[in-house]
Amino acid sequence: MSSHQVAILGGGISGLSAAYYLARHGIDCVLVEKETRTGGLIRTEQLENSQLEAGPDSFLAAKPAVTELASEIAGLPERIISSNDAARRVFIVRNGRLVPLPSGMSMMVPGELRPALVSPLFSLPTRLRFLTERFRQPQQRASDISVGELVRDHFGDELLESVADPLLAGVYGGNAASLSARSVLPRFVEYERRFGSLIRGVQHEKKSPTAGSLFRSFSGGMQDLIDALATRTAASLLTGREARAVYRDGNCWRIQLGGETFAAEHLIVALPAHRAALLLEASAPQLAAELAAIPYSSAILTNLLYNSARLENPLEGFGFLVPQRERRTIAAATFVNRKFPTRIAPGLFAIRAFIVGAEAVRLRAAADNELVRLAENDLHRLSGISSPAQTALVHRWPDSMPQYVVGHAHRVDRIRQLSAGLPSFHLIGNAYEGVGIPDCVRLARSAAENIYSDIKSK
Repeated sequence: MSSHQVAILGGGISGLSAAYYLARHGIDCVLVEKETRTGGLIRTEQLENSQLEAGPDSFLAAKPAVTELASEIAGLPERIISSNDAARRVFIVRNGRLVPLPSGMSMMVPGELRPALVSPLFSLPTRLRFLTERFRQPQQRASDISVGELVRDHFGDELLESVADPLLAGVYGGNAASLSARSVLPRFVEYERRFGSLIRGVQHEKKSPTAGSLFRSFSGGMQDLIDALATRTAASLLTGREARAVYRDGNCWRIQLGGETFAAEHLIVALPAHRAALLLEASAPQLAAELAAIPYSSAILTNLLYNSARLENPLEGFGFLVPQRERRTIAAATFVNRKFPTRIAPGLFAIRAFIVGAEAVRLRAAADNELVRLAENDLHRLSGISSPAQTALVHRWPDSMPQYVVGHAHRVDRIRQLSAGLPSFHLIGNAYEGVGIPDCVRLARSAAENIYSDIKSK
């Protein structure tokens, strides 16, 4: 039976980042990944001299963890690219038409009143709510509430249904009625506590302008980050292998891979919460129950490549969002050429079309050509594209997006307390303290630093 200082379960961005940071400290580890490749949802497909992302296409520039990680790897900082923010504009479907989200919006909150007050996206009652919301008094909520309740309380149903819900569907694949305001929009909850008005909070924030673009990626696609990490970790990679159970045995953890077992002094679990729960059912049933209670939603992403000369209408902005009442199949679309122009070969135009939530579950078994047909139907209806895509790629991501529902922060507190009772045990990933890639990297770095400190102190 082999033995290692650290075992990492899960080879997505969280597990790979942890392996990288451990290698930087000279710590021996083994990484187990059930798929034959590492990277998880992050994958860049090269097709027709274009880069098509199978999962996330970028990371938030405001969160520094990925940029800091890249700065340590020779050749990677030079590959960082910024989104084309000169073209950054998002459209909302209203009555079958694409209506631009007013300038100055911070998610669903207008940071500039005039554009919101003249926008055809909002009715007169909603515009009046914008004017009166500025006079709200500071408020401390006694308990967590849903995003839907927060938005409705400040701005009414129209803004919730036309802007907040489709925005959250695009990020979480969930809906505002169930997602936690404290966990999903902590900045707005703090604005409410300090200012009362979310509009005044956003306006106060805008007094300190941030430099640079909103999104960043890599010149070779997000796969650049995965490849850089995979080649710079000293971990023994066990791909195509799945951990079946873990348990504590004396001073080490034992990990079962089918008929094989190996030992490790420290264990990092970088898996979706529901998969982590299955591993821990026997050895830590209370922790497993809390992990299993974190719900997940599913997504289907269809990349469509068009001959740009055959597109009848100019497609402006970064893309559009579809409110539930306007939705047939897709919930959102990204115009890749506008967001990252260098990714798509001349003469081609790429669109990422997203199906999320219950619709993604319903269509999970549908054939690729049927999913492409449904996406093309929606794009024709909403964007006027009548020509068929010349190439399409479909990726299904079942149970891939954790839902930070009301009470999520308290559940994470319980998970952390129960985890602390397990010696040399570390939980990382996007199910706990942020769904973005920088959040995953930050937690991975923290786990590696904690392990290094523990080993060094012995």
